[in-house]
Amino acid sequence: MKTEDAAKLATKDKSEIIIKAGLQLIPYVGGSLSTLYFDTKQEKRFKRLESFYNEFSRYVNESGAFIPQIEEHNKESIVALIEELNEKVEREHTQIKREYFRNYLLTTLTNSEADKFDEQKFFLNALSDMTMLECELLMFLNTQLKGAMIGTIKKNGIEQYAIVGAIGRLKAYGFIYTIYGQISFGNNNDDSLTDRVFMTPFGQRFISYCLS
Repeated sequence: MKTEDAAKLATKDKSEIIIKAGLQLIPYVGGSLSTLYFDTKQEKRFKRLESFYNEFSRYVNESGAFIPQIEEHNKESIVALIEELNEKVEREHTQIKREYFRNYLLTTLTNSEADKFDEQKFFLNALSDMTMLECELLMFLNTQLKGAMIGTIKKNGIEQYAIVGAIGRLKAYGFIYTIYGQISFGNNNDDSLTDRVFMTPFGQRFISYCLS
């Protein structure tokens, strides 16, 4: 086992020990709650992984996708990516995000370009961190060839400034960019809502790699 892998495992073990000890401190129910938490957590994680690979296998067979021999990949890179993917799948509770992870895995296995590791890892981490709102926004923006004014982007039940925040995060990933709209002084309007949002080629690659 590599030194960094051992350190990572040790940190994870310590974290679980601390959580278990903390739960056990709760009066009356601590011991039972600790057992329930860890048993349920492990069971859910195993089921998510089992379900993920069963669904992935069916998807590949039904789609007829061709996966090159593993020898065509950089073996260290592909193992590192799958190891991280498994950890993220175990923690992911939404079915749609797990389908996006399925897309990610299939694209990774069918793409054997050796120099893509950094981008592949970035896409995996970004996908894991993104909210469903951010995924939906990115898919929507990809259909807007002339961009979209921030103030006109609406979603039922979602605050306008939650959308503004999501756009800010997508910009930080490098998936979109904005062009300033009108600037006015002496009024109470938020001029940032008049900015127009556009996809970047990097964002389009992310969609093609993970979301579609």
